[in-house]
Amino acid sequence: MYNLGDVLSIQYAGFKHYGIYIGNNTLIHNSKKFFKVEEISLDDFKDGKEPNLSSIKSSNPELSIQQAKKYLGIPYGLFSENCEHFVRVVCGLEKESTQVQKYLITALGTSVLLKSDNTIVQAAGGAAAIGALLTSSEKSPVKNSAVLACLAAGVAFLATQG
Repeated sequence: MYNLGDVLSIQYAGFKHYGIYIGNNTLIHNSKKFFKVEEISLDDFKDGKEPNLSSIKSSNPELSIQQAKKYLGIPYGLFSENCEHFVRVVCGLEKESTQVQKYLITALGTSVLLKSDNTIVQAAGGAAAIGALLTSSEKSPVKNSAVLACLAAGVAFLATQG
């Protein structure tokens, strides 16, 4: 059903959980439940849900599986060692969590929008939050948020000059 090295995701309310398929109906994932990287059965990983094939991929699936096995036992950390960080690193990609980025940018942008007394800063904050929310899943929202924040701040600045 799945190929060796496929990255699978399970959609939960508000986030995705990731693991890498290593064959024989097993995966390796970084478990926030057990606070470490562990090998788990496909059925346990599924948690009653249907896994999706992630767009996160490795150019060398066999090497990714070898790398994943080296991480067994490494502790979980939401901001630096979560399941998305894990699968990206073992797939030879940049260590990042687009989900964490999206939540942090959205929270910060919304806070700036609501708390600032400066119209230009409010525009930038709101646009950054919108940029993060509109960025497709598994893509970093940083660039989109920065571009929209700059554009919104520029437009707000020009509007105040009239």
